[in-house]
Amino acid sequence: MTMISLDAQADDRLLRMLNPRSIAIVGATDRMPSIGGYVTSNIARSFKGEVLPINPRSPTVQNLKAYPSVDAMPADVDLVMVVIPAEGVAPILESCAAKNVGGAVVITSGFAEVGEAGAKLQDEIAAIARRTGLRVIGPNCIGFMNSHRDVMANFVLDPGDSIPPPGPVALVSQSGGFGGYMVRKALTAGLNVGWFVSTGNEADVNIATVLRTLVEAPEVRTLLAFSETLRDPDRFMAFAQRAAELDKPVVILKAGRSNEAARAAQAHTASLVGSAQAFDAVCRQYGVFSVSSLEEMLDLGLIFQGGRRARGNRVSIITGSGGAGVMLTDACALEGLAVPVLPREDQEALLERMPKPFYGSVANPVDVTAQALANPATMPAVLKAVADSKGGDMLAPVIIGNPNGQQMYIDFFRGTDKPVAITSTLLGADLLAAGVPTFTDPRRAAHALAALADFSQRSRRPIATADWKPDPKRAAAARAIVAEGEGRSCLLESTAKTLLSLYGVVAPRETFVRGVEEAVRAAEEIGGKVVLKIMSYDLPHKSDVGGVRLAIQGPDAMRDAYAGMMDDVRKLAPQARIEGALVQAMVPARLEMLCGMKRDPVFGPIVAIGLGGVLVEILGSAALLRAPFDGDAVVVALQGLLGGRLLGGTRGLTPAEVQELARLAVALGDIALELPEISSAEINPIRVAAGAAIAADALITLD
Repeated sequence: MTMISLDAQADDRLLRMLNPRSIAIVGATDRMPSIGGYVTSNIARSFKGEVLPINPRSPTVQNLKAYPSVDAMPADVDLVMVVIPAEGVAPILESCAAKNVGGAVVITSGFAEVGEAGAKLQDEIAAIARRTGLRVIGPNCIGFMNSHRDVMANFVLDPGDSIPPPGPVALVSQSGGFGGYMVRKALTAGLNVGWFVSTGNEADVNIATVLRTLVEAPEVRTLLAFSETLRDPDRFMAFAQRAAELDKPVVILKAGRSNEAARAAQAHTASLVGSAQAFDAVCRQYGVFSVSSLEEMLDLGLIFQGGRRARGNRVSIITGSGGAGVMLTDACALEGLAVPVLPREDQEALLERMPKPFYGSVANPVDVTAQALANPATMPAVLKAVADSKGGDMLAPVIIGNPNGQQMYIDFFRGTDKPVAITSTLLGADLLAAGVPTFTDPRRAAHALAALADFSQRSRRPIATADWKPDPKRAAAARAIVAEGEGRSCLLESTAKTLLSLYGVVAPRETFVRGVEEAVRAAEEIGGKVVLKIMSYDLPHKSDVGGVRLAIQGPDAMRDAYAGMMDDVRKLAPQARIEGALVQAMVPARLEMLCGMKRDPVFGPIVAIGLGGVLVEILGSAALLRAPFDGDAVVVALQGLLGGRLLGGTRGLTPAEVQELARLAVALGDIALELPEISSAEINPIRVAAGAAIAADALITLD
């Protein structure tokens, strides 16, 4: 087998332990059933290299020479499996480091997942790894499998189970128990899993580290992962970018999506759990498929593992049931796929192959009816003709019954390079064994094809920019403005807009005033209709207390509006200290948009852009991006809103307006990166019209 190549992100010790030539087992035993017995038996039955059981009470274990301690075994062992009580793990790891061991897999539980005492033991493991360079997977994991090198260093499968043959799918799971369940389910679903790694509590090696290493393996073509939390987001994003460069799809199943589940995940993994919305947004931004169920993850793994790519999004359906064809057509349409009528010449060629009289359809779906299904000579010719047609990019046959006819579909699959997804009433073992993606539900087949088309057309690719650099001069000027709000929870709107202007954000013409006559003069200077707003550090949401007046024109109207606003604020917020008021020009708008920034505990600054004003509450539609990003990333994100209608049609955003919004969103990302003392920012509404995007209101909160 070819060793994984090294690069700037890979780790030679991790590579060494994942591709071992020698394996020791601390806690090896003859006793069955026991975890130590299972791990020893699993390793010994498949591994071609040296196996060294460590057991102080027996000279042999499972017919292998045993050693009384790590200190007594030979030096330079590549991998040590640790299956002893938690209190004894740290001394074992110290011995491993002294013997120049590549790395250790700590199966043992009883660490951070059980409370403070266990967390201290886990901290010892992390400290040893940092100090010595020893790589540690776990604790509280179930090991790993590398079938390409005959390594079954786990207790996922029982020693009596058959060993999966080497395959192109790598499966990484933070959870041990659920990871084992995933492996078994993946194998029965037809996935060719060649790698499985359980990372457990991740005292040292985490999911991102493993994925970043495995993506370099030439035998790995598809990567699947289950994550409760992500400890190393920067490495994860570097991995996603590398996977895109290598044309390797990545599918992630994220647990902890609800508040209740997030609390459970924190208790289980003893780490921060970011928001599900931020996780999904980062996955979209970096080209990763974030899925919501195990079945969806396995379905995408099934369609991706063969390495086929689609030239477009057109699906050709072949069925013996008109109803099934309609169902599959609906499913394709709902997934954004096309089911076009086949070219006339292809239809005529199909008609020649059909039995006479023929009562089906050759348009697409190609409904062969029971006549063709019953004719052993007709169906293979029809399948080949549809596959050869230039009218489709992907193929979706429907099999109803006939479990003995699987070979015909296997031959059909092998005779074309187009992606194939079969919908079958029976999940045929022969089809799955031959690598034919097979599903029992039309929607799942269509969803898998849609994901493949998305990936193949390179729309699912990282869109982040990695060349962002801070502007120290700008940041210093911005920090001086932020200092005006020192000791406060937020900046005044007027101050916030001054800061935003340093980053190129355009606001309406406006003046800060401290009295009614100043307001009258400011309105006259601005001209036309104006807006009047209360300015108070205690009132970040001004409209809630009557602190906004609109469409004011003329001195008398301003005096009335000023007096009425002050009366309302004093009644509704009597404790608020009023700093003054803001007189602002009214800005026309065809659309109102919103742009905001919040800091996710895992991914850091996330910028949202979407419909603003009252529509943000009604539609709740916004695109999320992790800073840094460029204007092109914003355009791509906006294309995904409202089914693409926001950027198209006579009432959508114009190209100039899109560019202005993109510039504004990038500015918020730059602010977040240069000024970590700002915890959140919101510009709402952004008044959009005539090629401009004007920040009509802004709120910046401080950490």
